[in-house]
Amino acid sequence: MMDTRDYRRALGSFPTGVTIITAYDTDHHPWGLTANSFTSVSLDPPVISVCVAKSGRVFPTLSMSGHFAVNILSAAQQDLALHFASNVENRFTDTDWTAGRTAPLLPGAAAHLDCIVHSRVDAGDHEILLGRVQHYAHTPVPPLVYCRGSFFAAPQPEAMP
Repeated sequence: MMDTRDYRRALGSFPTGVTIITAYDTDHHPWGLTANSFTSVSLDPPVISVCVAKSGRVFPTLSMSGHFAVNILSAAQQDLALHFASNVENRFTDTDWTAGRTAPLLPGAAAHLDCIVHSRVDAGDHEILLGRVQHYAHTPVPPLVYCRGSFFAAPQPEAMP
């Protein structure tokens, strides 16, 4: 039998960026959660993926919505990442946000990706949500990174040509 806690520590050895996935429910109320299981899947068409726990409070909204946004957090947004990972009932109460084209956006993020649902994949206790990027924006601020239980700012490489 696998030691789940030890397995999580092994997975935590991989540094990841930190995102907040947002969507509106059927009453147009904003919902969101912190996620680090985000990756680019395809450039043509532009598709990304994020893994969402089926047991999470935001899962019902994401499972019914045809749109969502990925807010790639900046290094200055560690408190926001912790807030959206907490058990707070409404994570948008007293949180600064704007209405994106189809989902809530969080100001100060390193980037925003506005997506329509491309497909969903059952993955045990999670669902892999594939999103086709419809609109995006990015800034030169350093992104937030998470590894082995700690947050840090990503080093800034030379600009890409």
